[in-house]
Amino acid sequence: MSRVDSQRIVDLARQLIGIPSMTGSERDVLLKALDLMKSSGLDVNVYGSDDKPIVVSDVNPGGSPYLVFNGHLDTVPIGDPSAWRRPPFSPCVEDGRLYGRGASDMKASCAVIMHVMEILNDTDVGCSVGAQLVPDEEAGGGRGTGVLVKKMDERLLRRPDGVVIGERSDLKIRVAERGSFRFSIRFRGRSTHTAYARLEGVNAIAKAAKGVMALEKHIDKYHQWIGHPVLSVNSVKAGTVMNQVPDECVIGIDRRLIIGETADTVVKEVTDALLKAGEGDPDWRWELEASKDSDGDYVYTPASFTPPDSRLSMLFHEAVRLVTGRKPELFVQWAGGTDGKFYRQAGIETIGMGPVGEHAHGPNEFVNVDSLVAQAKIYLTVAHSFSKT
Repeated sequence: MSRVDSQRIVDLARQLIGIPSMTGSERDVLLKALDLMKSSGLDVNVYGSDDKPIVVSDVNPGGSPYLVFNGHLDTVPIGDPSAWRRPPFSPCVEDGRLYGRGASDMKASCAVIMHVMEILNDTDVGCSVGAQLVPDEEAGGGRGTGVLVKKMDERLLRRPDGVVIGERSDLKIRVAERGSFRFSIRFRGRSTHTAYARLEGVNAIAKAAKGVMALEKHIDKYHQWIGHPVLSVNSVKAGTVMNQVPDECVIGIDRRLIIGETADTVVKEVTDALLKAGEGDPDWRWELEASKDSDGDYVYTPASFTPPDSRLSMLFHEAVRLVTGRKPELFVQWAGGTDGKFYRQAGIETIGMGPVGEHAHGPNEFVNVDSLVAQAKIYLTVAHSFSKT
């Protein structure tokens, strides 16, 4: 563990953060990671496409079992530049925090993975350890980790026995993540001239507003591995001209699912809520619209999980205890999805573990440097323990 070099981690992270890499424009940062890993003596392969390269490196490739660390190098845009107190692409360290776009989500964690691979490359680790640095995660991961898992299914790439996702988790153990079901509600009204709005018009926007109020609220459900579900109305489309009452209004909804929920259970909940909201309203008309597959089933991503008592989870529990001296905790917070879903859907044990940070996707994003050091030590401990399982 003494070989973990905080300055090396920060240096790698700063080089990655300094390259803008919004999803769709992440080629340069992946090629930079490729060069950095090659220059440190690691064997590296490239998959994916020219505009979305995927960087894969393995240490002791003939060893068994096989543990993989996964991280993404694409980011979201910076938003309003004036909201940043420090330049988002000129990373700096202040008061033990590394600032910059992607510092928390998740370039600094990718730097940890790269540094861990450097150390393991000169170590008799016993098992095989891989790094998979990918693009496209912020857009769903289909052209990043999704490509790798497909190659595993086709036996063109070695299938891991365990995967670690380096997304921020405050050094807690993340065994599960919410699923996602996206759908629309189309509210119907009756158009007319504004002058006749109270005589013959039915304003679809007003109907939608009542629907939004019925749906946009806390959902009183909870799962001990994953937390609460959440529903958010994230888009509204209505009206074409200013002097006509709109006859339809469409709201777009992103519903995050916990373990045990399905698209069908969500549809029933939404239907019940809207029927109650419309009681006594003769002009209450709406339809739920969502994508369906060839069998007529709703298209959605279910919640995914690895049991807390799984082999890899227990190794992380012990590693966290050894490195931090604290009792391990599960990460049960308001967190987005990760590429872990691809591995779990393929039946691969997958655990999330990352640093302490704040403001991902917002201005003044940062990660705590000391948590990056702890993360690296935890990863090394798990890698050495994994070789004995």
